[in-house]
Amino acid sequence: MELMTGSVRNVTLENCTFVGRASLYVVGWLSDPPADDRADVLISGLDSRSGGGVVVANRFPPGSRVTVVDSVLIAEARVAYRGAYDLGDLSACLVLHNVNLTGSVLTIARTQVAAVFGDAVGVLVVGGVALSSRGALYVDGLSVQTALGLCVSVEGGVAASGGSVVAFVDSDFLLCKHAVSVCGAVSVS
Repeated sequence: MELMTGSVRNVTLENCTFVGRASLYVVGWLSDPPADDRADVLISGLDSRSGGGVVVANRFPPGSRVTVVDSVLIAEARVAYRGAYDLGDLSACLVLHNVNLTGSVLTIARTQVAAVFGDAVGVLVVGGVALSSRGALYVDGLSVQTALGLCVSVEGGVAASGGSVVAFVDSDFLLCKHAVSVCGAVSVS
């Protein structure tokens, strides 16, 4: 399968292997989503060692859950994403792109990320992360290895309000110049 498009709200991918630099895009709404919509996305056991990656982007309605768990993302060369998610000179195995979690939850758990090319970034947050109305970003058991690059790079800051939670638990950052870099404001209210 080369390209799959469409509107799907409940998706489960289990024990998939990506080949040929394939990437997965989990794309929410560009503007405020309908209040009665929600998305449940579970990515479990994904094995990507061919130079692709995963992008999670945009807004998810209240009650939505996006989960990446028990997965392996390894890139030995720069990962190229398509269209609006083209990162230019930046490259990473896992990308959070303008993510807005209003009463919704994004979980990354028990996942290994390795970007073993020059100036690599393991996890890249572009456009920041905004959480409100008890939104949550949980990172639990993430292992990131880079070739003396950045393990986690946040471009655009983090804003959490209304009882929202950002949590990093039991995560390992290996062979990186910097473990976590944040360019932008961090706001909690």
